[in-house]
Amino acid sequence: EDAMRVPSVGLTLFERQTIREGYRLAERMLRDYTDPPPSLLALPALWLASLRQAMRDLYRVIARD
Repeated sequence: EDAMRVPSVGLTLFERQTIREGYRLAERMLRDYTDPPPSLLALPALWLASLRQAMRDLYRVIARD
């Protein structure tokens, strides 16, 4: 398990322990988090954004030649 490093310069032992415990707490809280699925209203916006990006990439390829 990768532990986050806490800087030791300028901090007391108690402050370093508090930060470490905060990191552990955040890791436990976020361990099983997954983003909620997009709503039906957001799907067309996501589709249009990906289409726009694809068109932009295609234009860049064509413009290079």
